[in-house]
Amino acid sequence: MLTESDERNGVVKIFWNDIRQRVAQVEPKFAEIVDELSPDKSFPLFLVYLPYGVLKGDTESSYLPDGRGNFYRLSDPQVPREILKHLSYGLGGSPMGMVLEKQLEYFIDLKHKGITIPWLVYSPGQLFPYSTILGSHSDHVYSPNGLLTATSGVRSTFMLPNIGCNTHHVNLKRHFNIKRQAPKSLYDHWYVFKDIIHSKVIAYDWKSCLIYFSEKWVTALHNDKAWLKLKLYLHETAWRKFEYERNRIYYDIAFSLIQEKRNLKPNPYLTDTARHLFSTALGAVPGYVPACDEEGLPLSVLQHAFMDSYGLKKYIPTIMQPTHFDFEKSKAPIYYSLQHPSTHVFSPKSREVSSTINEILELEYIMRIFCEELSSETNLCSDTVIGKIAKSVAFDYFHNKSDRQGIIEQSSDIPKSDTRFTLHTNHKKTEARFASDAPFVRGCVSIQNKS
Repeated sequence: MLTESDERNGVVKIFWNDIRQRVAQVEPKFAEIVDELSPDKSFPLFLVYLPYGVLKGDTESSYLPDGRGNFYRLSDPQVPREILKHLSYGLGGSPMGMVLEKQLEYFIDLKHKGITIPWLVYSPGQLFPYSTILGSHSDHVYSPNGLLTATSGVRSTFMLPNIGCNTHHVNLKRHFNIKRQAPKSLYDHWYVFKDIIHSKVIAYDWKSCLIYFSEKWVTALHNDKAWLKLKLYLHETAWRKFEYERNRIYYDIAFSLIQEKRNLKPNPYLTDTARHLFSTALGAVPGYVPACDEEGLPLSVLQHAFMDSYGLKKYIPTIMQPTHFDFEKSKAPIYYSLQHPSTHVFSPKSREVSSTINEILELEYIMRIFCEELSSETNLCSDTVIGKIAKSVAFDYFHNKSDRQGIIEQSSDIPKSDTRFTLHTNHKKTEARFASDAPFVRGCVSIQNKS
């Protein structure tokens, strides 16, 4: 169903004058440039409203809501002609779009491993996909298909304390008419979250909002000289966004040279983890934080459901979600867990059986060497952003058990420096405490600015 009346449902056909103020609130520079172009009604746009947890797109194509609770692909026969006419250029992936409200997550779904790897979290004002925006006309395909999936709201999310008790889960099934069994892993938490939010018992109206630009916008971007200013602005935005990726080969060389210089022969898995921690500190890949607002997911409804219905009394219902760290602006830490890895490579672990504590100690040693060398004025990366991170970002290591060297901090101390772990939306008096024995914090690394 396609409408021209914005009732925050399904797909709505609009024009620039209808949406310019909302765009200006989230991406003022983009709106300013488009205002100068003043596109007429031959340049339609499409507002898309997506409930929490529904697929925005999978490894094949994009999904669109029909306004009646169902979804269709751009390639499906029942696609309205108007949508097919203007958005069919995105059949193989996604039309050019912008997030207006809430967040999207692009992730890699590794079902056989029971994990998702968060790839990118898009917030209001951010455009996607850059392959459409940049419009490369190369004869060679460099981006693999069948890899990334995108959801409305965050997918790589989970409750910090255990919610896998069958006895308590029965209460959720009864209160929210849920058929799904209790989650057996963190990977399964999202399915339960989604079932709660979609339950007719609460009918919670959490929706992300996107704009899709019609093909005429993209054609003008690539071919109309009058649109050159906007094209340059988008290219500059993309250039900044992927600056780390463009230079990563040099950083990889630097890490390898450090290993050779210091005769480091660590577990390859931990070396990859150390490099990933630098990528996380840079904001190139997401880490995890406690959810504190409704941007990524319907936090208040979920916390109430697990405290009041599930019966989570002992622990605070902290929900973790992926986000990007900004080492120049972020005041609060971001986290990575050895128990819930999200690296982008899968080097094998050492054949020797090793405890999580031993892995943390080895990781801390690798990171200490990397930071020492990258901070040196003689290192080839000393004046780069990686060198700056080595000097200005602190990496701290946590577990609920102590080590003899006193390097690992107690996970129970995390809320002392990060009060987000003590927040919840249930205002009733409660004796609930931070889940310091949760798997995620039994072997986690916090990343935060030293200043």
